[in-house]
Amino acid sequence: MTWLLTALLLLAASALTIATVRRLRRRRAPSVIVSEDLAARLAAAARALAAAAPWQPSSAPDAPAAAAAVEAALIAGDPARALEAAESALAAAPEDRAARLWLAWTLCANAQPTGALDQLHRAPGSGPLAASPDPRSETASSPLAAYVAARAEHLRFEHGAGATGAIPPLVTTADLAIVTLASGRGAATWLTGGTEVQLSAAQVRAAIAEHRAITARCLAGALSALEAAPGFTDAAYLAARLAVKAGLLPAARALFDAIAPRIAGRPDADAFERDRRDLDDPSGAVAAAKLPPPPAGDKAKRSRRLRVLS
Repeated sequence: MTWLLTALLLLAASALTIATVRRLRRRRAPSVIVSEDLAARLAAAARALAAAAPWQPSSAPDAPAAAAAVEAALIAGDPARALEAAESALAAAPEDRAARLWLAWTLCANAQPTGALDQLHRAPGSGPLAASPDPRSETASSPLAAYVAARAEHLRFEHGAGATGAIPPLVTTADLAIVTLASGRGAATWLTGGTEVQLSAAQVRAAIAEHRAITARCLAGALSALEAAPGFTDAAYLAARLAVKAGLLPAARALFDAIAPRIAGRPDADAFERDRRDLDDPSGAVAAAKLPPPPAGDKAKRSRRLRVLS
C-alpha cells in the first residue's frame, strides 16, 4: 500500500470530500488519534510557550561554530545560503555531530527531508541524533535534535503522499483521504489511469494505522523539543500543525494563538498565516488538496560537496 495511491483515492471521491468540508465547517471534533498523554502535553506546552522567552538553537552550549551564520540565513529567509554554510561546516569537520544536525535542519528548510534523515542517521556514535522509539528518551536533552528528527520524518511522509515544499499546506490530500477512509467509506473506490486499482479493507486499515502512528510519533518528538526549550517557536509551530492532523483542534488552536505574537518577521510567517486561515475555514485547503500535485518532491539529492563526505 503506497501513500500516493491513498492520496489519489481522495481525488476520485469529490462527493465525499464535500461532506468532509461540511463537517469541518460545523466545527465537529474529529476522532482523536493520539493518547491522552500527548493531549495533556500539548495543553501544557501552549501555556509554557506563552510564558517563555524566545529560544534560539544557536544559543545552545553544543551549537557548532557555524550556527550563527546558518541561523541568520534561515531567519533571513534564505535556506539555500543556510544550506551552503552548513555544508561547508560539515566538510571542515565531518565527525562533528552538531554540524551534521545543523545540516539536517537546513535540509528540512530546503524541502529535502530524506537527506535530513540521512544526516541524522549518519551522525557518529549514538544519542540525540539517533532514531528512538520514544522521542522523550534520547532527544529531550537536545531540543533541536528532537525537532529536526520529528520535522524530517513527517515531511518525508507528506512528500511521499504528493505534498511539496518545506512547509506543505495544513490539510493535505493524504489527510483528507484518511478522513474519508476512517469514516468507513471509499474502500471500494476504483482509481482509473494506466491501471485500475481497488483498495482492500486490509490496505485501508494499514493506511489509517500508518498515518496515525507517524502523526503521533512526530507530535511526541515536537513536544519533546518544546518541553526541553519552551520558547522554541519552530517546535511549537510543528506541534501545532501535527495537533491538527491528530484531531486535537482545541489544543492546536491554543498553540497557534500562543505562537502568533512571535511569528512576525520570521521566514515561516506566511505559512503560519495560511495555516491559521485554513484552520478557521478549511474549504480552500480542501479544494486545493483535491488538485493533483506538480511533478516534484524530495529526491534525497545532496549537493556535490556533500557527496564527497559519503
